[in-house]
Amino acid sequence: MIALWIVPTCVLLASSLALADLAAEAKLLESCLRKVSSPERIASDLQQLERYPEWTREEVPCLMRCLASEKGWFDIGKNRWQGKRLTDDLGADVYNYCRFELMRKSRDGCSFAYRGLRCLKQAELHAGTSLSTLLHCSRSLNATNVELLQYNKLKEKEPIPCLFQCFADAKGFYDATGNWRLLNWQQAFGPSQTQEPVDFSECRRSDKQRQEAASKCAWMYEEYKCWERLNGNGGDFGEESKETQL
Repeated sequence: MIALWIVPTCVLLASSLALADLAAEAKLLESCLRKVSSPERIASDLQQLERYPEWTREEVPCLMRCLASEKGWFDIGKNRWQGKRLTDDLGADVYNYCRFELMRKSRDGCSFAYRGLRCLKQAELHAGTSLSTLLHCSRSLNATNVELLQYNKLKEKEPIPCLFQCFADAKGFYDATGNWRLLNWQQAFGPSQTQEPVDFSECRRSDKQRQEAASKCAWMYEEYKCWERLNGNGGDFGEESKETQL
């Protein structure tokens, strides 16, 4: 009887868990609910699950860790994400969007798994469009793939002049007055590598600095480099954690 109630909830969870077969996933969700809930709490837990997109914390403790484990994405015993399996199942762009969040270990494996799945949900919404936008900008500037790979390092000068301006304009990083739309930056690039909240106000160049820059592309690239540094990406940020790749 539980599965009949679970199917609508699977629809809500599908975008974050990459679930295609709702009948099979209803069975998976039912199995996990039996493990983390109780007969007395099943009804209320299902009601909470219907609000999953609105959650700010995991309202059914350890459920997401169970689901991630059943999908083969999370190793409960070792308390870590399975990077290769995630990449195989969800794609490299989705995994890379969340790689810092998935490497940010916590003793509380349940909250660790919950944060990771929330990020993967966001990645499915934004990572694909960000990659598509970046490739479109690259093609419009006649850039090569080799040049594009140079963005894995914070070069002093932009490897592909004005690529970041194209990307920033397409993603709406700036308002009409030149101020940052911070949420758009966060959605495009994913979670920060740092543990603490970051104040990005210092990254915005003053009007005088912008006017004195060689070009608009130049000062925008400088602001992007500042963003990366404050996020913990001081140099080559394409290197993966060996532990996460296992």
